[in-house]
Amino acid sequence: MNYWRFMQEDGTINPEAPVFQFLDAYAPLFYYHHRYFLISGGRAGGKTYNVSAYCIMKLFQHEYSRIVISRYTQKSIKSSIYRDILDLLEKFGLKDYVRFEGEDIVCIATGNRLMTHSFKLADKSNTAKSKGIANPTILVIDEATEIPSEEEFIKLNDSFRSAEGHTQIVLLFNPESKQHWIYRRWYLNGRPNSKWFDDHVYSHTAHRDNPYIDPLKVREWERMREIDPKYYEKHIEGMWQDAAEGRIFDNWKSEWNPDPEATRIIGLDFGFSNDPTAIVDVRFRNNRLWVQQIFYGKSATNQDISEVLRNNGISRSDIIVADSAEPKSIEEIRRAGFTIRPAIKGPDSVRNGISKIMAKEVYVHPESKDVWEEYENYRWVSGVNKPIDAWNHAIDAIRYALTAETSGKYAVMGKTTGRYF
Repeated sequence: MNYWRFMQEDGTINPEAPVFQFLDAYAPLFYYHHRYFLISGGRAGGKTYNVSAYCIMKLFQHEYSRIVISRYTQKSIKSSIYRDILDLLEKFGLKDYVRFEGEDIVCIATGNRLMTHSFKLADKSNTAKSKGIANPTILVIDEATEIPSEEEFIKLNDSFRSAEGHTQIVLLFNPESKQHWIYRRWYLNGRPNSKWFDDHVYSHTAHRDNPYIDPLKVREWERMREIDPKYYEKHIEGMWQDAAEGRIFDNWKSEWNPDPEATRIIGLDFGFSNDPTAIVDVRFRNNRLWVQQIFYGKSATNQDISEVLRNNGISRSDIIVADSAEPKSIEEIRRAGFTIRPAIKGPDSVRNGISKIMAKEVYVHPESKDVWEEYENYRWVSGVNKPIDAWNHAIDAIRYALTAETSGKYAVMGKTTGRYF
């Protein structure tokens, strides 16, 4: 186990100063001077905690540091590792030694600064060139799998340099599909690609690398190895995944930049105890389809759903298309002030809906994690031309939204007439 503690200005150690012990797997981050660090992990591997502590250490060191915490979108910055850094400053008793300038954190003694940055602002403009960030030294990219393409990373990488000398780029992520560009660029046969070893450090941790985890929780996770090996491998161990055998969808793109002229429909699939409720923002125009997750979770009442819709700016002018098997729920949400209609389900509606989605170029918001998880796992029943009845809640909501597209007109049933309009 390695550790560091804060020293006094005269270079002596204050015995009352906080001590941070970092996991052995993260020692290279604290001691090595490589340009790139690829830090991945499974459940409770400690990557966020240890990288947060590293950023704080660099903030308080006397050597010049400009640390940039980034995510793909501006909206997600405050839910990033930045939040953990604030919590650690509190835990270490260091808040009195820094000042806040907006979201920037400045060490009073050293003048070193920690900033936030997003690849893409709310107006969809690309900010990959890091304009306005002078002489950065460390770039931490949280949830790096949100970056939609290798090309976008390369643009940022080429522009990230400092007149102050050495720079580091730290990518944090949970491994996803082997189809992802991060895997294709930096991994080979499930392992780090050795051609990058000169200036790259790879680190992967899971719960077994972290001695501070509750043993009861560890035993619970280890049981999953026998109960559900695939779940254990993906969610507990955090391993890269092959495409699911018989997977239905392919080639969806991680991007959210819908055509301003696209039709907007909100898709809603009801759930409660066993299945999650899924609400998605669906935009379509011609052969292109854009999807963004609004809500995905269990135990949501119709009142909860109405509140989620309001909080996300959904108004009476927006059309919601929901599962027609829940007429009571649809009526309750309508009475709450929303324009909601049942989806039209004809013969073989599931496969027809799948065909509609497959006929389009699909773009999914990088942060729509549950949509992406369904994309990876929704598949055909082996030997049968029908899909499994699982991993389909957001996908069903997308299907319902697309029932509003028929020859360029809405195919939504009128409340009293039963006609289409």
